[in-house]
Amino acid sequence: MALTWIEDGDSRSATIHRLGKKSTATMQRSYKVFGTDDDVAVHADANARISTLEPYWNYPGTNVNLRAESYSISYLGDKAWQVTVNYEKIGADDDDKDPKRRARSFDTSGGTQHKTQAYSVGQGATLDFEYRFPDSATNMSGAIGVDDNGVNGVDVVVPALTWTETYDVPSSYVTNDYIKAVAGLTGTVNNGGFRSFEAGEVLFMGASGSHEWDNEKGNGPWSLSFKFSASKNQTGITIGNITGINKKGWHYLWIRYEAQVDSDALLQHPKAVYVSKVYHEGNFSQLGIGT
Repeated sequence: MALTWIEDGDSRSATIHRLGKKSTATMQRSYKVFGTDDDVAVHADANARISTLEPYWNYPGTNVNLRAESYSISYLGDKAWQVTVNYEKIGADDDDKDPKRRARSFDTSGGTQHKTQAYSVGQGATLDFEYRFPDSATNMSGAIGVDDNGVNGVDVVVPALTWTETYDVPSSYVTNDYIKAVAGLTGTVNNGGFRSFEAGEVLFMGASGSHEWDNEKGNGPWSLSFKFSASKNQTGITIGNITGINKKGWHYLWIRYEAQVDSDALLQHPKAVYVSKVYHEGNFSQLGIGT
């Protein structure tokens, strides 16, 4: 005997989590079913209907699919039943590959650098890096902490900017190939503009990620954190009598000294300046978080 199913006014109530959170979206369909007082028959009909006619419900315009997970039945009398079908989201995120949440933090507390030489930046800059007392004291040409054994230098605080960006992304976003690509970019500097910085100014210091799965809610989103540090490109650096030195932010500048007789004293003077490339360049667009 075929049963009659009529959707009633309590049907289609829904709670939808659209942003990939680890929460269960739900929807209900409510029916009045007529034609039998046999509970075995109505259960059989409910199972058949759910399995063949309405096993899934798709949230409009998205890839969010809800699956019929359970149903409830109550007898109303006179061969009538109340049947409610409960739909739940498959997993805990959708197939959209765009990040769902972003958070940023930054730190400008500075970094420490050992410097053996004072220098001025800018073409034609006044060489005001050194004051001598008395005025007759030997000109060290900017060398710091000079003694008979060499140039000792000093540890100073230099401008530094580090920041962290955190994103929640769907589980499908993070593949093994993506993780390998991010690992390969760790310890590289940007080969193009990034977050308003010029090429060569941003160092990618690495990323970390966490992800949860359970058998009720399925795949939760990945939480990904990316750490960066910025160092400004410089041009027109003057060191001692050496001018016109250019240095990209994460290149390493070092100085070769030589002993020279000056004012009847053997002093260390800058002989040459070297700018060494110590980081490879990388394409930060491969991180998938925009540039």
